Amino acid sequence: MIRRALAVGSIAATGLALVAGAVSNAAGAGTDGIVLALVALGAVLGTAIVAGAAYLYRSDVATAHTARIAGWNLLGVALLGVILALARAAPGVSIPAYVVVDVLGVSSVAHLLIGYNDVRRIRAEELARQRRTLAVVNRLTRHNLRNRTQVLTGHAAVLAEELDDPDHRAAAETIRDTARDLADMDGELETIQTALNDDSPDQSVDLAALVEDVLAPYRESHPDGTFESDVPDGFTVYGDEQLRTAVEHLVENAVEHGGSGPPYVRVAAETDGDSAEIRVSDRGPGVPDDEVAVLDGDREISQLEHGSGLGLWVAKTVAERHGGDLAIENGDRGATVSLSVRAV
Repeated sequence: MIRRALAVGSIAATGLALVAGAVSNAAGAGTDGIVLALVALGAVLGTAIVAGAAYLYRSDVATAHTARIAGWNLLGVALLGVILALARAAPGVSIPAYVVVDVLGVSSVAHLLIGYNDVRRIRAEELARQRRTLAVVNRLTRHNLRNRTQVLTGHAAVLAEELDDPDHRAAAETIRDTARDLADMDGELETIQTALNDDSPDQSVDLAALVEDVLAPYRESHPDGTFESDVPDGFTVYGDEQLRTAVEHLVENAVEHGGSGPPYVRVAAETDGDSAEIRVSDRGPGVPDDEVAVLDGDREISQLEHGSGLGLWVAKTVAERHGGDLAIENGDRGATVSLSVRAV
């Protein structure tokens, strides 16, 4: 904290010195409009530097990066200061004090911007390096997860067939089903990783046909349920296979968490300018407030507060890749999860 305060303090001191210099020059400026304008420019530059220092102190820029920006500022002021001092000391050269203030102010602002962009470049390189590391860890984790779950599933299936005791058989079936759920998680993690790395899709898809394809298997497996599609024919959006995956997850969540009775799922879509909104509604108890807060970024994920699965996170990541977002609305008659994407 002390290092950060010293770095930001040096920037603020530069701005205050410029303001003081402008104020001292104002008395001797007379009524010359150009001179007054140059004096005022020095004061404005100094004030802007002080404001920038205050912003930098409260920002999330790392302390080491803050010191780097302060270093660029001192370099700009010192370099131009030495040049101006030598120029004023030369015989026959006269540089008004208000010009010195303005030149130092411009140099300070320019070098602060250079320093800020330099820090952004470094941060971008750090993020790229972290992303590459996470990609490797993700692939290794998914590979090991997939192999281990295949072993668990195979052995659990054999036990479920061979065991005569009902309790033991039920335990083996639970292990088998849990291993299958973990295997499904591998695909969800792959979808999230791909969505984080890939660019926004530029091809169009027929949303009405996509939704019908997603709902068809549920209509067969849940003949007592209601699965409505209110997507107009010919409704197209920008998307790819990941958009289908996101809609599948939203429909699956609606079926699994839609209450104890026959499932009810309604998928609707409408455009709003350049954006299209896909809404998946059910008649369940709604998404827990803690999970909504985590998805919205209003609360950190912890061991006690986290989602029950990755389905909504998959949909949210895909939506962000498509230039949109995920929104959840809990009502008296169920929940509606909205997925916004780019309309064609």
